[in-house]
Amino acid sequence: MRTTSRFLASALATIALLTAGLVASAPAHAAATTYYVSATGGNDANDGLSPATAWKTLTKVSAQTFAAGDAVLLKRGDTWSGEPLELHGSGTSTNWITLSAYGTGARPAIKPYASVAAIPAPNPTDLAANGPLYAIYLHNVAGWKIQSLEIAFAKSGIVHVNDAAGVRDGLWIEDVYVHDIAKWPFTPFPSAENRDPVLQRMSYSVGIFTFREEGSPAGRLQNVTIKNVTVERTDGPIEVRHADNVNLSGIHAVDSYREGLQLTGINYGTGSFSGSLTDSSFIRSGLSGMPWGTAGVQFNAVKNFVADNIEVGETRAPNGIDGVGIDYEGLNVNVTVKNSYIHDNDDEAVMVYRNPVWSGGVENVNTSLIDNTFENNGIGVAGAPHAAFLTHQYNVGNGGTITGNTIVKKDRDQPLNMIAERTPTQNELWPSDAGYTIGGNTVKLKNGNIINYASTGFSGTQGAGNWSYRQFDGSALTNLTWNASTRTWVGSSPYLLVGEDWMHPAGGMLAERIWTAPSAETIRITGTARKTDSALGNGVITSIWKNGTQVWASGVSTMTGVTHDVQVTVDPGDLIAFVLDPNGDTSYDKTTWNPVIEEIRQTVFTPTADYVSTQGFYGWRYSEASSTSESDMTWDAANRVWAGSVANLYVGPDWQHPAIGRQSIRKWIAPTSGTVTIAGVVKKYDSTAGNGIIAGIRKNSAALWTSSPVTTLAGVTTNVTTTVAAGDVIAFAVDANGDPSNDKTFWDPTITLTPSFDLRQALSPYWAGTTMYNESIQLISTGGGIATAPLLFTPTGAITVKNSALTTTYVEGTDWTYDAPSNSIRLVPGSAAASMTSAEFSPTTAPTGCFLVDKVGGGKSLGCEGAYLHNRQLAVSYPHAAAGWSGSVPSYQGAQLPKTLAKLTGGSAIGVTLYGDSISVGHSSTSSFGGDPKCPTGEPWRW
Repeated sequence: MRTTSRFLASALATIALLTAGLVASAPAHAAATTYYVSATGGNDANDGLSPATAWKTLTKVSAQTFAAGDAVLLKRGDTWSGEPLELHGSGTSTNWITLSAYGTGARPAIKPYASVAAIPAPNPTDLAANGPLYAIYLHNVAGWKIQSLEIAFAKSGIVHVNDAAGVRDGLWIEDVYVHDIAKWPFTPFPSAENRDPVLQRMSYSVGIFTFREEGSPAGRLQNVTIKNVTVERTDGPIEVRHADNVNLSGIHAVDSYREGLQLTGINYGTGSFSGSLTDSSFIRSGLSGMPWGTAGVQFNAVKNFVADNIEVGETRAPNGIDGVGIDYEGLNVNVTVKNSYIHDNDDEAVMVYRNPVWSGGVENVNTSLIDNTFENNGIGVAGAPHAAFLTHQYNVGNGGTITGNTIVKKDRDQPLNMIAERTPTQNELWPSDAGYTIGGNTVKLKNGNIINYASTGFSGTQGAGNWSYRQFDGSALTNLTWNASTRTWVGSSPYLLVGEDWMHPAGGMLAERIWTAPSAETIRITGTARKTDSALGNGVITSIWKNGTQVWASGVSTMTGVTHDVQVTVDPGDLIAFVLDPNGDTSYDKTTWNPVIEEIRQTVFTPTADYVSTQGFYGWRYSEASSTSESDMTWDAANRVWAGSVANLYVGPDWQHPAIGRQSIRKWIAPTSGTVTIAGVVKKYDSTAGNGIIAGIRKNSAALWTSSPVTTLAGVTTNVTTTVAAGDVIAFAVDANGDPSNDKTFWDPTITLTPSFDLRQALSPYWAGTTMYNESIQLISTGGGIATAPLLFTPTGAITVKNSALTTTYVEGTDWTYDAPSNSIRLVPGSAAASMTSAEFSPTTAPTGCFLVDKVGGGKSLGCEGAYLHNRQLAVSYPHAAAGWSGSVPSYQGAQLPKTLAKLTGGSAIGVTLYGDSISVGHSSTSSFGGDPKCPTGEPWRW
């Protein structure tokens, strides 16, 4: 949170802690006794020692003091209304006092009020007027295990308070459903009003809350477990303060009006402690906002803590402050979030912040983010743009690890980070001078395209993130040297430098930043090169090269600079070089240049998301057509539209406008073969005047869909499915229907492509690049064990497992798991994925159509024609580190084919004929099961 925090405010005076409706304790009884309580069949005059002699009221229970080993059991199906429960006596974390349930049916319910409406309005000065403050209250006691209850309709749920010296050993809460906790006397804390001190323990209604009075001689709570708990409709679901050895798991909180999970002063006691948060979710926190900001999960002064496999989503900031997913608020030491999903939060996914008011100027230390997915964060609209990933302030020396994360931006223009220590603060840079270990992070768009910024891929290791740094002296290309103190790459001349987002050449020496393509794909290269701090000098020459061939160049002499936007295709290992030439004189040649390479891997295409000023990008083209001809439109930079040859003929981001006798056409060209679904709405854009338009969808020259005249703002819906081959054209045409007045037409169709076969991807050599596509594996189980198969490389990111035909994607955790120690895929019992037993793979008798092959060392293996084995294999795709292949690699053999090469380089066509039963005739090939590329059968295969 960016403003004053309540969590470590001024110490409060020691106060009386008895609350309205709670009864003073009675003397202790003998230990290890089980007591039964039934609201429907009990009587407080009973001894409570059996279901038949159960007590009736919680007031009766509150009057007892229990000892280690005791149990208090509430009858399932019963509800206690109008009374809270106060627990007296202490057990330990090895010998609990248990509060749980007996019998059958729903959890026993403790509901101090009948509904939220029945809870009295808060009274900040008259404690008694507030009625019962808690559903369950523990005061200076510990060793309680609370299980299998429902807590609802209270001002607070389960509350543990310390205000005496000493250690409180143990609090265990499990299988509890907490909901509709409301009407604590919320006023922004601290405040000037004179409220009763008891009410200042919480700033709002909390489902589960532990609190230690900060004034001496308050003790600490240790060994806290909260697991398998659901919390709904509270101001805050769980808030644990000043406790050690805190472990939370299976927490699922939704609809929290003020905050999400709050952890404060954790593991700060005397001794060695650790804590964890696992397998939990916090969704829709901060719905009503907070004056000091909102967070889904907030760490305040937490030590030695790991959050693993949590989900934090849809944190809101209705008053415009924060709304972050994860908040490192200050004084956190060794706190890690890993393997988690942080998504759809109003503000950045993560805040690293040292609260200047209460932190004493002490920063966070070693806060880490490892192997998480951060998707669609920073979606709030209030104030300045929100970054996709990180906001970082007052933490210059924080340190930690930021590795292996996938960050999915809401759109191309969204900044990655908001770094208060950098200029500008909204940027694509990492925190500088903060001691972080950063690497292996992937930035994506929603459509799956990967975004490679030079700055975010920048590191002190050549080749890391596919980026390298070199110099060219006119004859030789040599590596630069890393200077760790200045965080720059340095050439043989001290003036030849490459930094995060800038470069500087030297006399007669070119500075180069190089990106190595990881796979066969189309890429878009954007950016702006500009003089950094002065327009003096004669400028520089910037250029972009692919494998030694120039694809763009421009002189740069101003601080405004020049912009590039080019699209090229690459194969694995291709080099894209960004070259800075001094243009002779090297004075004033520091040049800011942060190029962006977008790897186009999308299978979902929409006009608005893909709208650019260049024909052909992302497969889109813009044209006009008459009854006799079709021609390209021209980009109108001033109005950011594609304009036709006559007035009012346009294609915009999500609209089209025809002219008399001329259609406005938006075209999409299929990048590969497959099936496409085209969905959307065609409607009048801003007026129902005029006689409407005629809309149509064509594949090449064939009509797929044609509308009746569209005359309304509601319009008509399209949903068309068709197959395409690579290069097929899907055209969206808008015709004026005669009169073109008021014909601006909204049409933002979504094209979803399910590829059937990607030849470039299939031809990508597995030993090059950083992506394995559809590695074929055979899962085999031995002796009734789990079916497993090893992978060639070690995955560094998301793994996709499909059937061999690539038509079914199997679910991680349901069908398969990845075992890191053995680097293998393992099937889950009951998996839908195919596998074989060792007896099936090495049978004594071959099944029909198969044969046995002798194995080296004895035994036999199965061989088959057709698709028998193919159908029992899986295809696995995953990213991996570069240079991961240590086996043999085919070498260039072009010198053996001089005549063929002469024809090819001369532009002549050649014919290729394949011989051999398996390939040329189609045996054991894709034609056997109808898959692409459908090798023909019955005759040699020729190009």
